[in-house]
Amino acid sequence: MTPVVILAGGAGTRLRSVTGDLPKPLAPVCGDTLLGRQLTMIASQGFSDVVVLTGHGAQAIADYCGDGSKWGLRVRCRAESRPRGTAGAVIDALDALAERFVVLYGDTVLEVDLKRMLAAHERRGADATIFVHPNDHPFDSDVVEVDARDFVRAVHAYPHPEGATLPNLVNAALYVFERRALGAVAGLPEKPDLARHVFLRMLASGLTLFAYRSPEYVKDAGTPERLRKVALDIESGRVDGLSFKAPAPAVFLDRDGVLNDNVGYVSRPEQLRLLPGVGEAVARLNRTAYRSVVVTNQPVVARGDCSEDQLADIHARLDTLLAGDGAYVDRLFYCPHQPDGGYPGEVERLKFACGCRKPETGLIERAVRELALDLSRSWCIGDATSDMELARRVGMRFVLVRTGLAGRDGKHQGRPDFVAADLPAAIAFILDVWPAVRQQALALAETIAPGAVVAIGGLARSGKSSLASELKYVLRERGHRTVIAPLDDWLRSEPERKSGVLGRYDLPGLEAAMTRLIVERKPIATPRYDPLLRRSLPDAETLAAAPGDVIVVEGIPSLVSDRLGAMASVRVFVDCDEDERRRRFEREYRWRGWAGPEIETAYQSRNRDEAPLVRSSAENADLTIRLAAP
Repeated sequence: MTPVVILAGGAGTRLRSVTGDLPKPLAPVCGDTLLGRQLTMIASQGFSDVVVLTGHGAQAIADYCGDGSKWGLRVRCRAESRPRGTAGAVIDALDALAERFVVLYGDTVLEVDLKRMLAAHERRGADATIFVHPNDHPFDSDVVEVDARDFVRAVHAYPHPEGATLPNLVNAALYVFERRALGAVAGLPEKPDLARHVFLRMLASGLTLFAYRSPEYVKDAGTPERLRKVALDIESGRVDGLSFKAPAPAVFLDRDGVLNDNVGYVSRPEQLRLLPGVGEAVARLNRTAYRSVVVTNQPVVARGDCSEDQLADIHARLDTLLAGDGAYVDRLFYCPHQPDGGYPGEVERLKFACGCRKPETGLIERAVRELALDLSRSWCIGDATSDMELARRVGMRFVLVRTGLAGRDGKHQGRPDFVAADLPAAIAFILDVWPAVRQQALALAETIAPGAVVAIGGLARSGKSSLASELKYVLRERGHRTVIAPLDDWLRSEPERKSGVLGRYDLPGLEAAMTRLIVERKPIATPRYDPLLRRSLPDAETLAAAPGDVIVVEGIPSLVSDRLGAMASVRVFVDCDEDERRRRFEREYRWRGWAGPEIETAYQSRNRDEAPLVRSSAENADLTIRLAAP
């Protein structure tokens, strides 16, 4: 069985205020010690042999470990005769180690599937494997640079040159070594360090180092502040949540137009510029249970505009810019292909219809395999209909942002589940607003039987469409197919509108279409209202509902029109805080290009013309749902 080596020889002077005279691996954390947590994790994964390499406080650690039977392990403590550095301690102990072994540091908190890492090491046939992941402070970390197959090209030790652009791929101080390879490293100083000396010599001598990427939790707890942080992460469930014990939710992010300016095809690092607020928003996401994953089509490679190495430089700039705000993405997956030909310098081997170019699902499937993801709890945020179609194909919730293409590329039909102004607003919706919307949808679903018709009404910007979209997912979890009919599709083109709230709609056409869809359960062709063009586009989409399908009729007329209300079996009025509704109204019309005075006039006009009638329609509802402001 592969042994696990724990480096526990440091003096731990920075933790003295916590540990006193005890060595730092015995620092207390959440009712245990750092070393005790490590031994518990190692035993839980079926390992049996542990070698603890000690220095300062050697006897205290030996007394604490005993023979390891407390954890169901065989633990051997081996004290160094003189300080030899992290690498020196391991090299001096090679005679007691097997041909292959794992090395971890005694002042870290981690929850890592070591057997999974070992398997990856064996598949790659590497001489050593380094656990790497992004973090929120790569500027003061040892950064690993890799090739397209994740073999290590270079290890950039801290400190880095000012202004350096490096990938956010940090050495987390967890390794697998082949004994023969480590024993063959020559020319080391008296107190060699694994990261600063051994890996550089291994690379220089032609040995292979593999970078094992994982989002699992590994954190240094070697200072009082870091110890407090890891304790909070343990108590909050973050440590276990980032492990592979159970599939995790993710937020999938498109790149161009979502994270950075959409300037066409980015082929040079300097062309990549983050959109406002993106770094802070991603940093906020990093502090949650969601993994952050970028999935992006990059046909610049197939077109010959840049190589994959140059694309790696572009993504290193993305990493560096995000890191400036303490942010990172757990992984970035890209498709380099393009099926169309005719570009000067195109790369012929990449010119084919692949399974990874969005909206094909190959990148998502790879992410699920490599990051252990639960798509049913995951989200996709994008600016293009290909992102929307990708989310639909894999069953994820989708948020369209109104940056970049803003969903106006016209490549795929359908409509987004949710809409946000930009990435910061989308992440704020997911974290702050959606949980309450879901709770309301869960409660509403209790009243809905197969084949039911649900009318959702309320004032503009009150949250009707968000409730309808989440209700669709809740009902799907219960085995019900749901068809949403957004009534704003029947808004008239601007010149054809009549007075009054219902005069803005083609009410006769709407009522006839809903009769055919709801009562007769026959397909209908629906128009689509374009808010930027202010006109109705005929026959934009087809809606069809089988007899057992739930139909959600969402929009102002659903409760105002007596005929529509009579078709519903469940009637819901949605209300929200008026200040929040006003903010949403203002954001919507700013996106449409309106100026401040125009927006204020429209808001006041709607309140006079629309609000009294719509509010009175609450009397026609079976229940009122109030969606609180975040």
